[in-house]
Amino acid sequence: MTSISNTPDSSRILAVALPVPIYRTFDYLPPITDDGCSFSPGQRVAVQFGRRALTGIILEVKGSSEYPVGKLKPITRLIDNTQVLPPSILSIAKWSAQYYCHPIGEVLFSILPPALKQGKKICISSTRRWTTKENSDTTIEKAIKGNAKKQLQLYHTLEEAPNGLLEETIKLRGFTTAQLKSLCNKQLIEAEELDALSAAATEYEVSAPTLPLSTDQSAVVKQLTRDLGKYQCTLLQGVTGSGKTEVYMNVVDQVINSGQQALILVPEISLTPQTLTRFQNHFRCPIGTIHSGLSQNERLTNWELARQGAAKIIIGTRSAIFTPMKSLGCIIVDEEHDNSFKQQEGFRYSARDLAVARGHREKCPVVLGSATPSLESLNNVLNGKYQRLSLPSRAGGATFPEIELLDIKSRPLQGGLSRPLIDSIKKHLDEQHQVIVYLNRRGFAPAITCEECGWLADCRHCDARMTLHKHPAHLRCHHCDYSAAIPHQCPDCQSTSIKTLGTGTEKAEETLEALFPDTPIIRVDRDSTRKKDSMKGLVDEVNKGLPCILVGTQMLAKGHNFANVTLVAVIDADGGLFSADFRALEKTAQLLIQVAGRSGRGSSQGQVIIQTSHGDHPILQQIARGNYPQIAEQLIEERKLAALPPFSYMTLLKAEDPNINKAMHLLEQTKKMVEDASIDTEPLVELLGPIPASMSRKAGVHRAHLLLTSDNRLALQRTTQQICHWLNSIRWGKSRWMIDVDPIEIN
Repeated sequence: MTSISNTPDSSRILAVALPVPIYRTFDYLPPITDDGCSFSPGQRVAVQFGRRALTGIILEVKGSSEYPVGKLKPITRLIDNTQVLPPSILSIAKWSAQYYCHPIGEVLFSILPPALKQGKKICISSTRRWTTKENSDTTIEKAIKGNAKKQLQLYHTLEEAPNGLLEETIKLRGFTTAQLKSLCNKQLIEAEELDALSAAATEYEVSAPTLPLSTDQSAVVKQLTRDLGKYQCTLLQGVTGSGKTEVYMNVVDQVINSGQQALILVPEISLTPQTLTRFQNHFRCPIGTIHSGLSQNERLTNWELARQGAAKIIIGTRSAIFTPMKSLGCIIVDEEHDNSFKQQEGFRYSARDLAVARGHREKCPVVLGSATPSLESLNNVLNGKYQRLSLPSRAGGATFPEIELLDIKSRPLQGGLSRPLIDSIKKHLDEQHQVIVYLNRRGFAPAITCEECGWLADCRHCDARMTLHKHPAHLRCHHCDYSAAIPHQCPDCQSTSIKTLGTGTEKAEETLEALFPDTPIIRVDRDSTRKKDSMKGLVDEVNKGLPCILVGTQMLAKGHNFANVTLVAVIDADGGLFSADFRALEKTAQLLIQVAGRSGRGSSQGQVIIQTSHGDHPILQQIARGNYPQIAEQLIEERKLAALPPFSYMTLLKAEDPNINKAMHLLEQTKKMVEDASIDTEPLVELLGPIPASMSRKAGVHRAHLLLTSDNRLALQRTTQQICHWLNSIRWGKSRWMIDVDPIEIN
């Protein structure tokens, strides 16, 4: 830029959001070397903030400031010539910051890909498009030896694509870089380097045939496509295995054919490869993914392809709800009931709720799909806010599994497994089928104890037990990640009589390996799937259809479609039946019905065995009948009588401090402020507490809670914002506070 003045232009004030925990924007002047730059909301700027150089985002260009112009600093430079965040994303971000009472700067910077947070220019990665070279058939036969069948298959695949195929597409069809390199070395194929945007433009939008739709699926697709072009939120309640994904793909077909884009949210990164593969097998158009498992370059590239409109479909986890889309045609939230859609740290938002808010703003339909919908969504159907469409039958003629409650009160257990369950596992394996063993505890054992004095291995930083892991051997706290060596003797009485309590996935895996030495045992939990693409590898192995046992946590319950699984075994179903959490029964019912739904999705009859010591519990009795609608109806009635969500609204104020008394003091002062402010009016908001959290000490810090409840959402919002502004105006020393609007966990 050419300097035209030594004085910054004071007629334009830039309101800039910065990544700092302060609830306002900061006014800056244009740079001194401004030669007529155009400033717009959504552009990034480099600024000096105190002694720090930060990247900021322009939120507003205005003509005046509440501060003296002479005290305002000029920005250092304008990073972007165009808006990185379009108006639609700025709008939903501002609304989110206000609703969830979170600093707007932190909200905006949680949206940006990591590279853009660092102030880097948008620079997306390149790829290669492969095509065949002209050769005679004789040359090909000589060049590709008879045993290189995959190379020959790859050559013919490229031969059938006259415009060539992108390397990512080739890999999704099951070929490898080594096979490409081998054909290239033989002078049979060649590659052209393309930037990602140019590459996306070359992909043609032709869809492969879908599976034939059932009468129910066709009716749902017809209704959903009728809603395209306008806002309508639909709860798609389809039983497990009913073919919801086929419905999604048929709807997305019409969205793309109309020149628009589709955004699909899934609850877990582990589900993204499976969903991506199904969509890639169907659609011949650019599909991007957005989740934390991607590299910086991958995430930025997919984000930019969506922003430019080149990626027609984006599949991602909760953060993908903020992906800028040039022409958004629909939003689909799969497994909408899943708690993973609620962010639990920092900016505590619900991606499911924001999907509804974004669809309303961008005038596009929103589909919330689940076999076990949340009570909030069901209540919105009852209130007329959402429409409900149903898929009551399994696709392809598959039948529902038979569910059996197996009483284990008086039975000896081997690694958590009863004898009748072991016999059933053997029966299904002998029939060449696959088995899922579900246990929602990772590690080898959830605790170790001394048989002599009763000592338990506690975490030194949390009010929690240490979990025993064997691979590698150590103790680990699953709350703060502190680890320690396994003691050989009791630190209290020096006895060597140390034993384990309970069963985790590693112990179940070890037991199953001993019981079925000739059967592959595949463990699926956070520990076994840490490496990139490890989950995809496990899923690919299972999809070969050979007899095996999958043992794992709730990662196995979420959306996987394993056609040869005919038995699902739940080792311990009782954990959530007697919890103090008012959502515990809802979560337990959802989880057990979801994991049961992994059985019998193919042509063979499925079976589910649920081990329990409380088989007469009414919720378990309904689960055994597969009757989630009746469970939900009963729980909704109980919530209504107790004035609990969704019939009331909640905000959880949390305080943390190394000293529990100081954390409690912060909340007591807050409560007094609210009560004093409403002394002349009838209070519309009830304040419960403060009390120490159920896990009072975590990672060396004490925690306490103050719960705000009301049947008036606006009144609760006003009170929450009042608390936020008041707390932000006072220095609290080492005490930290945070606000969780619509909390799903109160612990």
